[in-house]
Amino acid sequence: MGAFEDFVDIVRKTEAMQEILKNLVDEPAKLLTSICEEYEDTDKPVPDHHLLLVGQTGETAVKVLLSANMITKETGQFSLYSYKPTELGLTYYKKLRAEQTRPEKQPEVV
Repeated sequence: MGAFEDFVDIVRKTEAMQEILKNLVDEPAKLLTSICEEYEDTDKPVPDHHLLLVGQTGETAVKVLLSANMITKETGQFSLYSYKPTELGLTYYKKLRAEQTRPEKQPEVV
């Protein structure tokens, strides 16, 4: 194993890196939950200003859900973008809700 691989192995085991890796998995689930809940209530795409998309983690969560075909992105009427869950996204949202493995809800944006 080379120096870089040794370095990565050490860094990956740190508490801070473990938290980052956990957030990279949890944030897309939280975001999908927020989008699906509002979509179910309104039957309209969810404007970006209704979502907590802070920093790179928030932007990455959007990219992950788009790449996984869980949501679609539209140009918003009163926002930059709006997001709508796909059938696949709604299916996973309902499965997560049924299993009660729902992530903590994102804080409300005021």
